[in-house]
Amino acid sequence: MKHLVKLATATALLTALAAPAYADEVKVGDTYFKLSGGALVFDDLEGAGVSIELDTGWTVSGAIGYNLNPNVALELELTYLTADFDSGTALGVTVPIDGDLSSFLTMVNAHFHANPGGNFDPYFGAGIGAAFSDLKVNSIGGVPANIDDSSTDLALQGTAGINMALGGGKLGAQYRYIWTDTGGNNSDEITAHAFTLHYMFSF
Repeated sequence: MKHLVKLATATALLTALAAPAYADEVKVGDTYFKLSGGALVFDDLEGAGVSIELDTGWTVSGAIGYNLNPNVALELELTYLTADFDSGTALGVTVPIDGDLSSFLTMVNAHFHANPGGNFDPYFGAGIGAAFSDLKVNSIGGVPANIDDSSTDLALQGTAGINMALGGGKLGAQYRYIWTDTGGNNSDEITAHAFTLHYMFSF
């Protein structure tokens, strides 16, 4: 009986010591939600001998993700981005353009985290999905244009960022390179750069 009591006591102590590590392992698999927002810079649109410049725009997104293991996470992300047109140049002549370009992106992302258990966690990743874009032009050089064109295209993105532990969640900053396959319509693909801040929490 004494040996049984000692065995039970030893088992209880080992279980107590192992509990924090086990809890960390369980926490790795938590689902998380991320909300982001920031600035958007489109590269100039080129095609048919015309170069179109856009103003700096903005973007917001929400993502739900799951940590497959301490270093790898998968996300389903919905993004809205928009920017106003600035000007267009053709045959050496530049004229103002009144209008905007906006898109909804639905992306599946994979992220690799370099230091998931630390206060500072750098990461990088990539995503694939679809872009639902809408281009509207009200006037070109003051002349009414009334152009309204929509398209659905393949979208890819590359990401790099860093998370910092804050309270019960994480505050972070991220850079995204976004590519949309709009080529084939006498224009190059649409590319953009997003610089955002985000907050994420597990549930």
